[in-house]
Amino acid sequence: MSWLSEFEREIQNIRSGELRPLYFCYGADSYLRDQAISEIRKALKASGASYAYSIVNGSDSDATEIRDLLFGASLFQSQRCTVLFEVKGLLPSARKVLLQYLENPEPGNILILTAETPDYKNSLYKRIQEHAFTLMTSAPFENEIPGWVRSYLADRGRQISAAGIAELLRLVGADLGNLSNELEKLDIYLPEGRKVEEEDVRMISGQSLVHSMDDLMAAIGRKDKARAFAVCKNLIENDTSAVYLLVALYQFIWKLIMLKDKRMLSQTKDLAKSIRVFRKKQVEELQYYSLRYTMPELRRALSALVDADRRLKTSSCDNLSNLLIVLDGIMA
Repeated sequence: MSWLSEFEREIQNIRSGELRPLYFCYGADSYLRDQAISEIRKALKASGASYAYSIVNGSDSDATEIRDLLFGASLFQSQRCTVLFEVKGLLPSARKVLLQYLENPEPGNILILTAETPDYKNSLYKRIQEHAFTLMTSAPFENEIPGWVRSYLADRGRQISAAGIAELLRLVGADLGNLSNELEKLDIYLPEGRKVEEEDVRMISGQSLVHSMDDLMAAIGRKDKARAFAVCKNLIENDTSAVYLLVALYQFIWKLIMLKDKRMLSQTKDLAKSIRVFRKKQVEELQYYSLRYTMPELRRALSALVDADRRLKTSSCDNLSNLLIVLDGIMA
């Protein structure tokens, strides 16, 4: 059985309400990681549990913060679901606190740890794997993608032909996040239960080859430079204003900076309103993205945008080249 099959089997266990106190999402595929977190939260909600939800980044947290997060009593004694991103970034003192918790996790609470870069020699990872259930969240191999596509549609009562899969991969590529978006469109637009054929993919996915600003922000948020470059090129080629792109990028980076401000997070009652976002899912996505960047990286991103604005007004640098330079600066 492949690791992807094992991942899908554990997702089914989670959906059945079989939750574990410790999970370790090990790998850089953000779609699989976010799916695991989402399914765990759905299962908690379905169980009727009242729980506090927190997400923090290892590199942004000291030992005191980690101790309060793991051992502190939550408001009204509700359960806790905590996501600790990039545990490798923890300081030694904070690692010690985490390892103490792993030895004796709080019953009823759930701690989800993540690490993007597999390092099988890392002693911290080995200790975590001794206590936590490991969910491999690496990008699947190319030969595993067709099976994943079939499984995704089977959960929705659909089948897809081999030619349909081939056409989908030709148009969309092998990124699971992008594939899931297109598969959702196919499921929405096609009559219930109808098998997906090559012409269906060409008609529905082929018409969505013009990317959106959300596609660009998602790629930047995941630090997927190749994807960000491709989406940016697509937007410029489809007459999106370079000025509009720079303004949108500035607003996006500024939101991530605001979400790194612990004072604002602790004092603000309506986080969505404070960052001018009005969909709960989008707020959570932005929180995930902010955890991928350090504050120095975000400050450099602002500097890169200021430089891009200057080039736009004073140089002969074409719009595409200018934007690719700024994307390189943001995700350096």
